[in-house]
Amino acid sequence: MRPTSSSTLWLELLGGLLIVLGALLAWWAYTLANYPPDAGLSRALANVRVDFPGFLEGIARRISAFGAILAALGAGLFFGAVYLVRFFRLLLGVAAVFAVGVWFWIVVLKA
Repeated sequence: MRPTSSSTLWLELLGGLLIVLGALLAWWAYTLANYPPDAGLSRALANVRVDFPGFLEGIARRISAFGAILAALGAGLFFGAVYLVRFFRLLLGVAAVFAVGVWFWIVVLKA
């Protein structure tokens, strides 16, 4: 059975949304990495031993990594939607055969 365009459309839309969210997170990380720290805030945080520019850079790294992962997952969904639908249909078929096999084993063979 060939996947229809309506069955893959939702996966493609979700993939596109994840790509956009990943790009927005990357933009946010870029903004944080280039943020000029306030001198007064940096001095106040230095009193409690917090490296504010280093903290912002660390947060930016994690956000950029999360954005890249989201964009990669989105691209996989967007470009591989047809293959994912085929795989899930195959997986559901195997699960149905397993359930019927268990029923057959319990009801027919054990009786």
